Amino acid sequence: MNKHVITIIRPYERYTEISSGDMTRIAGVAKETSNSKNIHLAVAEIPPSKSSSPHLHLNCESAIYVLAGEGIFVSGKKLDKHNKIKAGDFIYVPTDAPHKPINISNKNPLLLLVARNQPTEIVQEIKDENELLKNFKQHNDCTVIHSQCTENKSSEIGKVNIGVSKNTSNSKAIYMSKIELSPGISTIPHKHSDFETAIFINSGKGLFISNNKLDSHVSISKEDFIYIPEKFNHKLSNIDSNNSLSLIIARNNTDHNIL
Repeated sequence: MNKHVITIIRPYERYTEISSGDMTRIAGVAKETSNSKNIHLAVAEIPPSKSSSPHLHLNCESAIYVLAGEGIFVSGKKLDKHNKIKAGDFIYVPTDAPHKPINISNKNPLLLLVARNQPTEIVQEIKDENELLKNFKQHNDCTVIHSQCTENKSSEIGKVNIGVSKNTSNSKAIYMSKIELSPGISTIPHKHSDFETAIFINSGKGLFISNNKLDSHVSISKEDFIYIPEKFNHKLSNIDSNNSLSLIIARNNTDHNIL
């Protein structure tokens, strides 16, 4: 692996990005923190009773997981669709799709985990919502996948909730899921053949085991990020005998090809 690639990003190593309206965003997996090339993963925070500015992304698809709070996700060609969102929901944002998340709580922040399939996004702010149709001729639409509508799978290693995928949202180049790795369980050693992966530790503690000989063992815990390049040998282990290791996983490919 390239010596300039960093796989584990601790909370204090995050990179502060530009704001959108009242929404601030701090990246875990980014070219600035891990030298990632085609995957980016960040935590966005919207204060109580505030929102981001209305905007669209011109060069990337995004997948979002609601970490905490509740809000309204505004989307549509006229910004006329209002979907309630809460912790555990997923959102797919294609290129050229107007949207604006709003925090409807007057006490608690709305926390969003945001992934995209480009290291740098090109954002078009919508300064006048009334001029939307006149100024922006081509529009895609966002999809909110509520927690009860995810694809749920169980296996010998734990539970998988697939939020953003070809099946759930017709995404083309971004994928996001939640995995609950059972107590004391490890994944098998493997490599991803043709995509990069970014992981956020939602809860629990474990080990990230990597390298060709699997001789690198790094402790991971809540709010750590992990960057996994293509063809990088690794496995994840839950070292807690009582609690699951909860992982939010994003990748820049909707097909899961492993070696």
